[in-house]
Amino acid sequence: MAKPVTITVSHDLGREGALTRLRDGIDRIRDRLGLVTMQLVEERWEGDSLHFGVAALGYTVHGRLDVEQAQVRVEVMLPWVLAVFAEKLKIGVEKQGQILLEKPKS
Repeated sequence: MAKPVTITVSHDLGREGALTRLRDGIDRIRDRLGLVTMQLVEERWEGDSLHFGVAALGYTVHGRLDVEQAQVRVEVMLPWVLAVFAEKLKIGVEKQGQILLEKPKS
């Protein structure tokens, strides 16, 4: 049985600003995944939502990222074998999301 994992990252960029940051930052995410033997195998934007797939440890995890006015919401379904990594996944996604979405210091 799959375990649903939901992660939210707040931001103050507005929907369009967050979308721009995320679309521009996808290459950095792809590069970082490669460092930890993960691979982005699906990347499809539909409006304000990114449908994605990440391959790791012989499994592919699919998810969806929704950009809202004041937050980004990420939902993934982890296979039961990978469910033990759910908390580490949440922490990692929150940290990377905050880095991508923080406003530049003036």
